[in-house]
Amino acid sequence: MAEAKGPGERSVGVVGALNFRDVGGYPTADGRCTRFGRVFRSDTLSELTEADVELVHGLGVATVVDLRTPTEVERDGVHPLDADRVHYANLSLLNEEGGESMAAPAEELGMAARYLWYLEIGSSVVAEALAFAGDEARYPIVYHCTAGKDRTGVVTALLLSLAGVERAAVVDDYAATSAAMPGILDRLRRHPVYGRNLDSVPKERFEVTGETMEQFLAGVDERYGGPLAWAESVGLGEDYLAVLRANLLDG
Repeated sequence: MAEAKGPGERSVGVVGALNFRDVGGYPTADGRCTRFGRVFRSDTLSELTEADVELVHGLGVATVVDLRTPTEVERDGVHPLDADRVHYANLSLLNEEGGESMAAPAEELGMAARYLWYLEIGSSVVAEALAFAGDEARYPIVYHCTAGKDRTGVVTALLLSLAGVERAAVVDDYAATSAAMPGILDRLRRHPVYGRNLDSVPKERFEVTGETMEQFLAGVDERYGGPLAWAESVGLGEDYLAVLRANLLDG
C-alpha cells in the first residue's frame, strides 16, 4: 500500500497566498496515493510575490481555475502569473445576477448545507471546473477562490472523491485549511470591502471542522447517490474518471 504523506509536505512555500497547498499524498481505497505536483488548492492568488510567481512557474502550473465571482476578480485582480504560460478560467460558483434556483440556506443550518446549495445552484459550474482534471494537457492545475475554504473546498473534495481517495483523507484535506484561517481573516480585515462587514458575519462561517465536510459528503450520498453518481449526472463519466485517475494517482 502506498504511504500517505503528512500535511506539512503539501506546503510549497508560497507566501502571498496563505492557503496554497498540494493535494498529493492522499491514500485511495485501492492502495494508491494522489501524486504530488498535479493539483493544488489555494486562496486568492492576487497577492503573489515575485518569488511566488517564480516558484509557481517552477511547479509547471498550466491552468488556474478561479471560482470567485466576476466582481471579486475585478476588484482584487487575477494573478501576476505569465498569461502566456498559464491558462486562466474564471468559473463563478455564485450567480451575481440573481435568479438562483433556490435561496441560500439559513446560517443556522451550517456550512454543509451551504455547500450542498452550491451543487443545487451551480452543478454545471462545478462540473466545468472539474472537467479540467479530465484533460491531460491542463495539468498541473490550481483551484482557488478568496479564502480557499468553501468553494475550493467543495470542488477539491469532489475531485479527490472521484479519484477514489478515502473519505477520511478528503475530510482531512478540508480541515487542513484551519491552520491558514487566522492569517486569512487578518487579510480580510484589512480589505477595503470585506473588512467593513467582517464582524457582522457569523463566526461559524469562518470555522473549519472535519464534521462540516463529513456532513456535506453525507448529503451528497443522500441527495445524489454519492460523488460518482453526481458526476455521472453532470456528464463526468468513465472516460473522465480514467483520465483523472491516470493523471492524479500513482501506479
